[in-house]
Amino acid sequence: MLPFDDRDRDSVARDLVAEDEEVRRLAVLRVEALPRDDVVPCLVGCLGDSSWRVRKAAVSRLVAWPDQAQTAVLLIRSLHDDGNPGRRNGAVDALIQTGRPAIPHLIEAAEARDADVRKFVVDALAGIGDERAVPTLVARLSDADPNVRGSAADALGAIGGEAPETALREALADVAQPALVRFSALRALDALETPIHSSELAGALSEKLLRPGALALLGRAEDDPDAVEILAKAVASDARSCREAAIRGLLRVLAGADNSDAALLLERLRADAEAHPQAIDSVIERLPDADLATQLVLVQFLGLARQGRAAIPVLQVGTDEALEPVVLASLGAMQEVAVSAIDAAWDELPADSRRIACAFFARAPGEESAARLLHALHDEDGVVRMAAARSVGERDLAAGVERLVDLLEAAAGRAFEGEEERIAVSEALIVLGRASEPARAEEIVRRLAPLLASEEPVRLAAATAMAGLGRPVNDETMRLLLRDASANVRRVAVGALAGLHSEAGIDALHLAVADESPDVRVAAASALGRCGDALFEDLARLAEDADSRVRASAVRAVAARLAGGTDPVEGRAGLAMVERACEDVGPVALAAVEAVGQIGSEAIVLALALLERAESDIVREAVRCLGAHGDDRTLEAVVPLVSHADWSVRAEAIETLASRRMRRAVPAILRRLDTEQDEYVRSVTLRALQRLES
Repeated sequence: MLPFDDRDRDSVARDLVAEDEEVRRLAVLRVEALPRDDVVPCLVGCLGDSSWRVRKAAVSRLVAWPDQAQTAVLLIRSLHDDGNPGRRNGAVDALIQTGRPAIPHLIEAAEARDADVRKFVVDALAGIGDERAVPTLVARLSDADPNVRGSAADALGAIGGEAPETALREALADVAQPALVRFSALRALDALETPIHSSELAGALSEKLLRPGALALLGRAEDDPDAVEILAKAVASDARSCREAAIRGLLRVLAGADNSDAALLLERLRADAEAHPQAIDSVIERLPDADLATQLVLVQFLGLARQGRAAIPVLQVGTDEALEPVVLASLGAMQEVAVSAIDAAWDELPADSRRIACAFFARAPGEESAARLLHALHDEDGVVRMAAARSVGERDLAAGVERLVDLLEAAAGRAFEGEEERIAVSEALIVLGRASEPARAEEIVRRLAPLLASEEPVRLAAATAMAGLGRPVNDETMRLLLRDASANVRRVAVGALAGLHSEAGIDALHLAVADESPDVRVAAASALGRCGDALFEDLARLAEDADSRVRASAVRAVAARLAGGTDPVEGRAGLAMVERACEDVGPVALAAVEAVGQIGSEAIVLALALLERAESDIVREAVRCLGAHGDDRTLEAVVPLVSHADWSVRAEAIETLASRRMRRAVPAILRRLDTEQDEYVRSVTLRALQRLES
């Protein structure tokens, strides 16, 4: 560590009380300039700063301080400061991050006179989660303060184990305990996923405050027929909290049941739904306004209940991306009743709901859903048409081919909004062509062929679909497309020819190497890299192309060939191409880094030269490559980069050295830590030092 003088100490002391919070934060990062005995007390004092950024910096420095015992003692002492809640909360956070070294001091402090201090201590022990704290936390279940008892119950739930579970069961059964403590015990047992028989929960089930928690926990009961009976009845409860807790419990029981028991439970659930329609109506009414976690539960329940009137409300909440997969699964559980309900309401549904319905119909049985999907291909909304197209492909509905070709032509004529639809329709046609017998694919090709005489967007759309179908498209068609006036069409044809693996296709690719469009030449380079029979001279020619994108693509293709094995002459020529690429412009040099990583140890020495490049992204990728593939000797070249001018390179170098356990880099990293001003790099450095010194 570099020495500090009086000016450094005065500067830090002055900045720690500055009005500007950023000045104070930076002072916290330079706090080592103070006398060593003053550092930790100073940092603890900063936990009470009005700025959360200063408090966060102080916590980070305290956690990294070598004398963690001293840190823990001073942090616990600050818990007594009832005049500064921020300092107390910051101290708890720092104690949690300090971890195991703080536990003996926290256990001692659990006997403090101040109930607030005891609660903070319990919270810190919960955050650390070490089983050595269990006896202390069990003892706190008898604390004079009910808030401490409740926190102790939560803490035991966070740690888990046989002793915490036993203590929590006893606390739950103790009617002398305040409801708050028993509620915390219920919550902790639920967090521990503890199976509890209904007989143990009888007392909690009879108390209004505890009943919802007891019902939720009852769902974890094993081989307890009374539990199912209690839960089923509670679904019809007038109290929303009990109703929803019972639903959660039933879903848990169902998830743990074997096939026969699950079938019986589903039968019971559906019979109860018929017998108590008001319960289903209450769930449906609650569904739109519930929080996400509750919506997930209610949607699953309604799907299992299989009530047709619930299908549309379930469908409509599926517009939330987080809910959509569960909504689709629940509609699938409803099966025909959902199909009929949605089909009947189709014209009144908003576009988003029709889109989700199309995704559901992709897996729904029967002719009704198939007919609706084919009808949806004519929908006025493009998003719905795209969803219908995907589902028609997934259902393998051959009757949709003609309409899909029409949609492809229409979408291709809309420059911007039609692009996404063109892709969806092309993919659907490809799926339909590949999913069935060759005759289907040939039919699709025949229908697409006339579009090749249309305007450029239409030709491109048709060519893209044809290329995806593969073999049914003959080589001659693709060679014609290689002479198309549109570079985009030619580019698609190049990609298709690479997939045909024919002699004529390889010859056509040879011609594409000289195409006037750089995009086509990029596609040719990529295609040649995938063709085992490709001429290496073509790639060598592209590696000298005037366009840097083409050169980069050629380097990647060469790397793919070298990684797959080649003859010695090509191998030496390929390595020479990668070496030249290391001295090329940015995109080509980045491709060279990728190539080195793909080729492996044989080419790793080439990455060393890239460490001298001016571009930070290239240096960063070279460091990453050396970390993944280099030996300890080559990795030594990374050590000086911990002081690189670019923060991202410094962070990558430090992280790489730490991941490779290069302990010889510790002095250089420590020297950099003394002067590092970037907060992210400092955090990376501190974590790296912990790994290297552990």
